[in-house]
Amino acid sequence: MTIDLLTGARIRRPDPSANLDPETLAFERFLRARPRHDEPDRQLDAQVRPVSEEWRLLGRRPAYRTAVANVAYIWRDAGAADRFGPMPAAFAERRCEVQGAGLLLPASAPIWATGDYTIWEEADQATAALGDPTAVAAWHVMLEIPVTIPRARWTTLVTGFAERELTAKGAVTAWAVHALAGPDGEWIVRPHCHMVVTALHWRHDLRHRRRHPGWIGRTRHQWQLASKWRGEMSRACLLA
Repeated sequence: MTIDLLTGARIRRPDPSANLDPETLAFERFLRARPRHDEPDRQLDAQVRPVSEEWRLLGRRPAYRTAVANVAYIWRDAGAADRFGPMPAAFAERRCEVQGAGLLLPASAPIWATGDYTIWEEADQATAALGDPTAVAAWHVMLEIPVTIPRARWTTLVTGFAERELTAKGAVTAWAVHALAGPDGEWIVRPHCHMVVTALHWRHDLRHRRRHPGWIGRTRHQWQLASKWRGEMSRACLLA
């Protein structure tokens, strides 16, 4: 709809889609509505979810109720178990998606903390003892990796980012990079990384099991983390 500047009358412009058949019109609308991963100005996906029983009970997916289950999920480890039982066999069936995985701890971390699930088991025990389904045991971060960045750089970019933004501040981070390309080169699973980050003080001191507000525990911190990741990926794309 436009306005004639001389008369003030409304002028209805012809609809360019008026002559399209219904099937073509439906497809045009689908293309406009669906997210386009190849748009250069599209904002990278970055999400932070709480790991808690309430999150799962409300039907929000993907989500698992415990920190152990979230770490096992990103590592695709079906051999782990939490207080609800063993992990699904489907975790191991998707092992082919894992391009790298590990556990990042501060340099001063004690030996006991290096066990794969030790810290996460203690976090789950702490939240279970509260009897509060909203208690957050950890944070689950998912960050998209641009497809233009070479595979050889994924691990370095992810671990470097996690060390600067999380581990350097005292948090423990379990990380994994997931991606899977088909035989024709098309992405079956587009490149992305997961990070499970401690939400509670994990060291065995007077603050043990207390919530730490500085480790992306506030919405502002989560926005900042997503913004920093997008900025870093923009710079990385320039060097790709």
